[in-house]
Amino acid sequence: RFISTHLSALTSPSRFVLRYGSAVKAYLRALLPTQHDAEEVEQDFLLRILEKGIPVGDRSNGRYRHYLIAIVRNAALRYLSNRSRRPQGLTEPALLSLQSKAEQHWHQEWRSCVLQRTWQALKDHEAANPGNLFHTVLLNVVQNSIASSEELAEQISMASGQSLTAEAFRKQLSRARRMFAQLLITEVARTIRDVTPEHISDELQELDLLRYVQSIRQDCTKREQRI
Repeated sequence: RFISTHLSALTSPSRFVLRYGSAVKAYLRALLPTQHDAEEVEQDFLLRILEKGIPVGDRSNGRYRHYLIAIVRNAALRYLSNRSRRPQGLTEPALLSLQSKAEQHWHQEWRSCVLQRTWQALKDHEAANPGNLFHTVLLNVVQNSIASSEELAEQISMASGQSLTAEAFRKQLSRARRMFAQLLITEVARTIRDVTPEHISDELQELDLLRYVQSIRQDCTKREQRI
């Protein structure tokens, strides 16, 4: 019930640049010989997106990131096809090696984008709900993993001006983790054409994000066992 698609993220050029621009940049800078080359291809690619919109043809395996990396790669290869731009010594095997390394950067940056968007959504949820401290408590736990509930509750109380006991902190933390998992699932669903639990799970696993939704999966298993 937490899965929802937001196709506007794929059809709105401004939202595209906001969500995936950093992944495009990281990929091109890992693939192309110089930063100047990467910036030139990046600017041309993003300008085309802003002017003509986002091509939304068949996405590889139903995952937008697979489709997107293909069109970004093609833009870079078209740029390198000009002999005057291709550096000496950049043989086909060397180019293939660069592509492999660049795809690792793409994967890492895409994962980072997904997590950043999820954190921002959690922060927005807290801001829109007075008394809610989901983002605050979860961020403090991540940044201070060895601190006790009592210590973190006291720190947050002083910083936020809201009285928070250790018990209340633990309740907020449990709900925050569940909310984070829900928001993460929604964010991943934005980039999948055929949104099913199986496809969501596969994408989470491929991006090494599955552990973030374990609490929801465990809750579902417990409910199924009771039924």
